Amino acid sequence: CNIPSIGIVCSKCGNKTTKFYICRICKDELETPHCEKCKRDANGFSYKQFPLKQSLISAQEKLGIRAKPPFKGVEQLINQEKIPEPLEKGLIRQNFGLSVFKDGTVRFDATNSPLTHFKLSWIGTTVDQIKKLGYEEDADGNPITNDEQLIELKMQDVIIPLESAEYLVNVSKYIDFELQKFFGKQSFYNLKNTQDLLGHLVIGLAPHTSVGITGRLIGYTKTHVCFASPIWHSAKRRDADGDADSVMLLLDALLNFSRQFLSDKIGGLMDAPLLIQPIVLPHEAQTQAHNFEVTKKFPLAFYESTSNHEKSGDIRNIETLAMRKDTGDENMFHDYFFTHGTTTLTSSKSRSAYSTLESMVDKLDLQIKNADIINAVETKEIVSYLIQTHLIPDIMGNIRAYAKQKFRCTACGAKYRRMPLLQKCTCGHKLLQTITRPSIEKYLPLAKKLVTKYDVDPYLKGRIMTLSDEIELLFGKGDGSQQLLTDFVN
Repeated sequence: CNIPSIGIVCSKCGNKTTKFYICRICKDELETPHCEKCKRDANGFSYKQFPLKQSLISAQEKLGIRAKPPFKGVEQLINQEKIPEPLEKGLIRQNFGLSVFKDGTVRFDATNSPLTHFKLSWIGTTVDQIKKLGYEEDADGNPITNDEQLIELKMQDVIIPLESAEYLVNVSKYIDFELQKFFGKQSFYNLKNTQDLLGHLVIGLAPHTSVGITGRLIGYTKTHVCFASPIWHSAKRRDADGDADSVMLLLDALLNFSRQFLSDKIGGLMDAPLLIQPIVLPHEAQTQAHNFEVTKKFPLAFYESTSNHEKSGDIRNIETLAMRKDTGDENMFHDYFFTHGTTTLTSSKSRSAYSTLESMVDKLDLQIKNADIINAVETKEIVSYLIQTHLIPDIMGNIRAYAKQKFRCTACGAKYRRMPLLQKCTCGHKLLQTITRPSIEKYLPLAKKLVTKYDVDPYLKGRIMTLSDEIELLFGKGDGSQQLLTDFVN
């Protein structure tokens, strides 16, 4: 029917579409990605008039749902072939109140925490449910009969926040709807609540990595933390020390993830499950995950070693996971004993201060206050490191971005790399800066306060004051903050 399509099947006539390429030099249409005439690679995309309105109407009719304003998409495609996602998927996600990541998956983030044992009363799972998941005995070898018995966590079992589980239930409904209405297949999950989600597989993925680790849901917690074996966290290339990682349903990654959605630029393939590791083997985890004891008590020889100031790596009188690895012990997967128990899995705080504080300035300010009250911390060193690695690069980067900024039209949204001589858009409306003074110097007051209050290196103090002078030369004197009406009242 010769209508442009964004899929492998035409949405109008139902026939299979054919992909063609356009030579960058001669502009010929080709069937292969290489132009023999020009000896150059051809593009798999071009500027075409696309019937967006009609495509959206057709997608709504196919699914039986309507788009609700605002129904938004990305401003431009970032992948090399400019391949878009089907409109139907966006409609279904909006219907279930979900947002999408750049790779086509739906995920949530939670703080990591290592866990080796649990009680059913901690995770909201019943005795019958845990038995169906393969748990028969508690940590002492007794049959599981009540929710107060201590049970050893299996290697790839995961306990996630309850609110995240509720989110995943909506994700499962999105996938089922997609399977039925878009792919014409049977639904898979058919979940009604979070209890139905138990036993299903998820993928854990750490930032800046490309390998997802398979896990199984066995329970929930009321704090925003993902509990799992230290080996499972380490398999994601994490130290299990409070970092935040992503969790998604396995079928979502298998069905909706596409490498073709990702950017071809440096870092474009990060944070995406390019590979999925189905089985976690302890000996393949990072070394840090092996450096913890798996014994029930510390012998007297250990305390004698501490009195003699022996190096921790030389102490062999406490069994560690690393020792089991060296000897090839089969107990690398289980029998992770401990010396001290606990009465609860979570505290009264459901979220960390890092996730509840709104601005980065508030977070940095609280970090410095904590350093002040901890005797073991040298606040001066913390402040110096913070200024050198975060504040100075951020301020300098903002100044550089200001010099390279674009200008945006207030009416049509057009962007200009440089301010036109007319000082306005071609449509006649005013142009605005995309980067303003307050965004450049948002960390400057904090930096000046820190170098004044703490005895930091004179060089760092000089750099902060130099940046302050540079901003004043750029904008003139003034704090750059927006004034309030009350500022004019005597």
